[in-house]
Order: sequence, then C-alpha cells, then structure tokens
Amino acid sequence: MREGVTGRREPPTLSRMADDERRSVRRFSRLLSPAGLVLAGLLFLAPFLTVSCEAPGGYGRAAPGGTTTYTGWDLATGGTPDVTADKLLPPEQRRSDVLAPQPLAGVVLVLLVIGVLIAAGVGRARTRRGVVAALAAMAALFLLVNQATVRVLVEERLREQLTGPLPAGKDVGDFVHDQGGFGFALLALVLVALGNLAGWVRLVRGPAAAPAPADGGPAATRALPEG
Repeated sequence: MREGVTGRREPPTLSRMADDERRSVRRFSRLLSPAGLVLAGLLFLAPFLTVSCEAPGGYGRAAPGGTTTYTGWDLATGGTPDVTADKLLPPEQRRSDVLAPQPLAGVVLVLLVIGVLIAAGVGRARTRRGVVAALAAMAALFLLVNQATVRVLVEERLREQLTGPLPAGKDVGDFVHDQGGFGFALLALVLVALGNLAGWVRLVRGPAAAPAPADGGPAATRALPEG
C-alpha cells in the first residue's frame, strides 16, 4: 500500500468495505437458522393431515362429505381436530377422532426449541453449525416418522368406522391426505440442516488461503473470523 508524503498509510477503504460486507452476510446468514426453526415450529399450527369424509359413514364427528383436519399441534398434544362446520354429525352419532399425543411430534418441538437456543446463543460457528445441522436433521427424520405413524393410526380408525363398502378402486388411504403444514415444516428443517451442514464443512476445511498480490508483494495473511 502506498504511503503519502506525510508517511501516513492511505486508509484501506476497499478492504474495509469488503470486510463489512462479509460481516453483514455472516450476520444475516446466522439469523436464517433460528428463523427457519421458528418457522417450522409455527407451521405446527397449520394443517398436517386431513381425512376426507366421503368414505361410507364419514369419520369421527364428520358426516359424509365433511373434512377432518389435524394440525401439527393436535398431533403433538392430542388436541381435537377441526371438522367442517356444516358437516358435524348429531352428538349421538359422533365417534372418536382424537388421537393420543404423538411422542415424536413432541420430540420435534423440543428439538426445535433447543435448536433455536443454540443457533442464537452459541458463538463458536463450527460448534453452532454442526449442532444445529444435527438437530434439524433429527427433527426432520422424526417428523417424517411421526407423519407416517399418524397416517397408519388414522387409516386404521377410518377402516373401523366404515359403515359400508368403499367405492370401487378406493382404499382407506385414498381418504387420508398430507397437508401443507407438514410439507413446509419438513422443507424448512431440511434447508436448515443442509445450510448448516455446508457451513460446518467449510469451517472444518478451514478458510481459503488469500492469493498473493499480482505485484509480488507479501500475501495477505489475515483470516476472516468464523461465520
């Protein structure tokens, strides 16, 4: 770097701007993990599973033609699912549609809370990214297994409540549908896991060496802090 007549170095404006930009990117990227985990948790309030009650006799409290909707929170806590308002059966004809609290759904919520705390509170990037990647991957796996388990439970209950034969070519599974709350929660967890895994791998490999200046001067040796 050239020095002026007074012997003072010229301010490294471009280098400082580049460092500031990289720090801003790191701060933004660090917010993505807790935001993604919080989003996955909020999606538990959205529909995870629906039962289309076109099956003979309907399902649970819903008459034929109605829809029973389970949110992720219903599955985790054993809550009462929503039913199409104008398709409720008379009280004396209603059957059970409440599932027992699903342990894996509860585990997913616990993992999300732990992940948010670690993503927001752990300063060392390598540890933070590695742990958050593992937690998000575990949560995604448990969410998948929970959804498959719930589908089996609902299909068995629907089969028990049938009052007549199914339409030709239909199976009870055709009346049970995964919903967007589950799909988007799973997507958020996968993205958080992959993003943090990529960052962890980059940090384990170490920062890239700075290229030597074209004029043959000394190479920059200052490493950027972990992101």
